[in-house]
Amino acid sequence: MGETLREYAKYFLFFIFLAIVAFGGIFVLKSTLKTEYPVMVVVSQSMIPTLGVGDFILVGQIQDFDEVEAGPPPEGDILVFSRSYSSDEYIVHRAVRKVELNGEWFFATKGDHNTVEDSQPVSEDNVIGKVVGRFPIMGYFPLFIKTTRGFGLVAVLMILIFFADYIMPIKRAEKIGGAFRWWTLIPFLSSPLIIVVLLNWPDRHLELELLALAVWYIGCVVTPLAFEDDDMGLMLWLYHFVLTMIPLGCDLVWKMTGLTPSLWWNTRGSTVPITWLLLQETPQYYQAFNLFALLTLPGCVLFLLLMAAKRRGFQPLISLSRWIRGSVAVLLDTEDSDIVYSDVE
Repeated sequence: MGETLREYAKYFLFFIFLAIVAFGGIFVLKSTLKTEYPVMVVVSQSMIPTLGVGDFILVGQIQDFDEVEAGPPPEGDILVFSRSYSSDEYIVHRAVRKVELNGEWFFATKGDHNTVEDSQPVSEDNVIGKVVGRFPIMGYFPLFIKTTRGFGLVAVLMILIFFADYIMPIKRAEKIGGAFRWWTLIPFLSSPLIIVVLLNWPDRHLELELLALAVWYIGCVVTPLAFEDDDMGLMLWLYHFVLTMIPLGCDLVWKMTGLTPSLWWNTRGSTVPITWLLLQETPQYYQAFNLFALLTLPGCVLFLLLMAAKRRGFQPLISLSRWIRGSVAVLLDTEDSDIVYSDVE
């Protein structure tokens, strides 16, 4: 029990460390970029292809509005601003024209994907800052866990993984043996690689995300067989699912249905700040989540069932795991006739 408690304490401290890094990073960005909301997430398609749905954007302070560039893409600066009639509605659009009235700048704005300019000019007083950087689709994760079902799904998976020794205890009597094969990590490397490709390919080709999903399913089968240490395999699978498959899966749902995160809640705007507050969800969100679940939950169930079967000593899986790891079970002669396994490469 002592070893188990130490293992759980290690996981708990690691998550505390991640939380400190996340919140500390926000404070550092606030200090560096000098804006109230230095990190926001694009939730509509109004700025495609310059900014994609689900993109993290970094918002920097505008110190001198005289220096704001205005013009058609790609010349004009991309501004983040709030509507004068709604301080909770945040828009990220490009400044296409500007005019100075009574010492104050006003900007005509337009989404790169929109056909017409916004109906009202934006005063410099309503401008939060300008976009100074982006990370493709990774913003889907904080959006996903702001929803009740998304938070619930991640929480259930964390419980299953962290308490695996109780939920699916190890019953097999022998070790797998052999050596870890690095090629078994390929299914986990493809998704981050595709996200990097999307950084320079912002129109989000559906085929790439379907490929990532298919390769992830292969990983759900290979992972339980590739690791001698089940805890390491469980944690790798969990982190990969949370950090890459949730964003890719949500983006795939948008590509298939047209339901952007701007339709998940009864809110307005093309971008939202990073907060942990749950908002009132819409029927469109439930439709989007149901498709996400249809795309990903079979893989989650497959992975957990294979891992449970291996831990219980299901012999066909043990044999396949030994084959992948290059382990051969050899029966040795002993005085007490016990079965002893050695590894032959």
